[in-house]
Amino acid sequence: MVNQAKLVSSETCQKCAKCCKEFVFSCDFNCALRFLWIDERKIKPTDTPFQLPYNQGMERKVKFKYPCNKLELVNGKYRCKVWDKERPDFCNTYPDHLFYDVEIWNQEKIRKILEVESENCPALKKVCVAEVIQMLEERR
Repeated sequence: MVNQAKLVSSETCQKCAKCCKEFVFSCDFNCALRFLWIDERKIKPTDTPFQLPYNQGMERKVKFKYPCNKLELVNGKYRCKVWDKERPDFCNTYPDHLFYDVEIWNQEKIRKILEVESENCPALKKVCVAEVIQMLEERR
């Protein structure tokens, strides 16, 4: 299996692996609260500046603060134990897939996603809007 993500190099990912140490996903407010009540030390819902489709309210991010059990550290580099077996597409395309549904002309939304998601993927701080647009054009 080849990593399909283009915005961040595999070498950079292997040094960081923050996305494998803290799992983050978006949900509505009620779902975020339910996760918060499971174990507030490891799971933390946070607000994001994006609206859900059809004005369904503010989207929330839920962060699980413990690593994937498929993550291992070998010779100073992080690696996935199931890289070539059953690795989810989410992992294979992260962080690129965050932008797949964004229109190329919507540079403000691309900028906001880069800003917010750089907390989960520090390498995104070095990515500019033009690089995201180029990746999207190549993908389409």
